[in-house]
Amino acid sequence: MALKVDFKQFLDEKGEVLALTEQAKTVFNFLTKIVLSVSENIEQPLIDVDLNCNTRGTELSCEGSIEASCSSINIIEWHCDTCEASGTISNWKGSMWDIQKRTIH
Repeated sequence: MALKVDFKQFLDEKGEVLALTEQAKTVFNFLTKIVLSVSENIEQPLIDVDLNCNTRGTELSCEGSIEASCSSINIIEWHCDTCEASGTISNWKGSMWDIQKRTIH
């Protein structure tokens, strides 16, 4: 089953992280690492995220690696290269984890 996340669900109106349960913190930390990696390498079609699949939750045994890409509508799609774990991240653009280089025209 795919994990579909609206990044704003974890943030307040100022863009600060809400008070989260331990499980939600684990998932949010996993997602922020994906956003950081993708936004830093936004021009690449497929990004090898320096992240193991099992870091998305306790008691997960998959040692696979996460790969991600960004669609033309600014949705990050990620998947594990070993198991069937996958998901999407929307509304990440403009957050403090969006570190893509800006071009001034």
